[in-house]
Amino acid sequence: MGASPGMSALSFLLNTVIDLYVMVVALRFLMQAMRVDYYNPIAQFVIKATNPILVPLRRVIPGWGRQDIAALLLCWLLLVGKLFLFMALGLGVVNIGGHGIVVGNLGVVTVIALAAIDLLALFFNIFFFAIIIMAVLSWISPGGYNPVGALVSGISDPLIRPVRRYIPPLGGLDLSPLVVLIGLQVLKILVIGTLMQVL
Repeated sequence: MGASPGMSALSFLLNTVIDLYVMVVALRFLMQAMRVDYYNPIAQFVIKATNPILVPLRRVIPGWGRQDIAALLLCWLLLVGKLFLFMALGLGVVNIGGHGIVVGNLGVVTVIALAAIDLLALFFNIFFFAIIIMAVLSWISPGGYNPVGALVSGISDPLIRPVRRYIPPLGGLDLSPLVVLIGLQVLKILVIGTLMQVL
């Protein structure tokens, strides 16, 4: 017998809210790592949404070079907390990197590892959708400034730029984003699939 509609709705709500906030914190990490313009309105939203937790956390966990270790740790802790919350509430199945995982009686080590895999899958997804959004915006409003476009370009350009050196535009069509998208999906399937099999 399946879960009740109420439990399914609660599972969906908790999963959505937690995952959205983790994505915002992950964007904060990538913004610093990729040196994205902090004066961008979208970037300002990300900063204001994450500062209440990140500023105190940074007093305990300093950065390392350009890497915002506190933001990365916060992402992972939120995903660990989500798994323990699902287990405590008996919410059944949670999606980890595209795999449905039954969270009945998972051990602590398994929860820690699953949260790390989920975070890795999230970064793959952010890069993937950033490239898609960038491509769509380049067709809709080429050459015009768009805060969303500026943010996704700042995140995706470091991946696309090296590929563009080896794959020049053909007839004015830039195929490098497509090559990177395919590469990201292949890499995600191999890495996440292998890690899930190990568990």
